[in-house]
Amino acid sequence: MPESKRAPSAPKRRVRQGAAVKDDFELETKTEPSQDRAKTTFENILTITGELLVEVGFERLSTNLICKRAGITPPALYRYFPNKYAILHALGDRLMKAQDDIVLDWIKNGGLAASTFDEIVARNRDMIGKVIGVTKEFPGGAWVLRVMHVIPILRDVRRESGDMVAQEVFFALRETYPHIEESRLRTATMLTTETMYTATEIAIEQPEREKAILDEVCFLVASYFERLRRTD
Repeated sequence: MPESKRAPSAPKRRVRQGAAVKDDFELETKTEPSQDRAKTTFENILTITGELLVEVGFERLSTNLICKRAGITPPALYRYFPNKYAILHALGDRLMKAQDDIVLDWIKNGGLAASTFDEIVARNRDMIGKVIGVTKEFPGGAWVLRVMHVIPILRDVRRESGDMVAQEVFFALRETYPHIEESRLRTATMLTTETMYTATEIAIEQPEREKAILDEVCFLVASYFERLRRTD
């Protein structure tokens, strides 16, 4: 029985870092592991990459360093990932999904259905606190967020996550704000979702100011929607 099955090939994507244009890199996982041993190797590569990001940063991170820490040969790593950018892409996908799952579960369980201003602030505060918590627990979470701002394709992962969440927030708020023009409500949900994402990232980068940042951004978003509610 084969250890893994080959995933569909993906087109190469150009990767930029700063102003420099790098060579073309494949950013998709080459194979999906099917056996337990292969799955363990796959997961170890991801975890170790996150840990090494914290230790050495993005510039010094290399597949050779990952292999040395994981105790595997380069061919074993290349069976799953063609390069370090593909590993970071997989980590970015996973981190965004972990964050998104918290927000989507919060929406599903009535997080947006608060009846008072203070309740809106409290519910948003609880949700964004959980998002920060799962990011801190994620291997190299803060660094994964950083590289998603550096590498264009990873910025796409971050942007697509924000767009999806904003869409779900829009659907949840549509009945609450039937008097607001659809295009305006879509813009409002996009802007407030992006504001919450940005505040989350700042709070992770500045943990000594986390409480103040979360308190203020939740107050800001609640104030905005309270004013929107009163719009004729």
